[in-house]
Amino acid sequence: MKLIIGGAYQGKLTYAVKKYGFSEEALFDLSAGFPEEERACFYHLEALTKSAAAEGFSPDETVKSLLPHIKNAVVISREIGCGIVPTDPAERLWRETHGAVLKMLAAEASSVTRVFLGLGEVLK
Repeated sequence: MKLIIGGAYQGKLTYAVKKYGFSEEALFDLSAGFPEEERACFYHLEALTKSAAAEGFSPDETVKSLLPHIKNAVVISREIGCGIVPTDPAERLWRETHGAVLKMLAAEASSVTRVFLGLGEVLK
């Protein structure tokens, strides 16, 4: 698995499509929920972790549900942990869940790239 992270609107998906040559059919938007099949590229991990946290999934459960489908794919996620800590408990839970999921995926990933202003910086 390759993990691509970065802030909102930094060009993560555009970067991945250009770098790896993905077609539209290769992409899966995780805001639709957990995938049921393998694809080459999964994006909007932050939307999936938000719904998973709201449904009571732990970070471990979320990763275990994802890994079979993403082990050979590129996973794209917005990094949400650098801003102000939310006062809303549900938003805090999501932020903590998302951060834990990203750490677990980064440990499993063969590479981790941060995209800032459309430019990729290899972290791993």
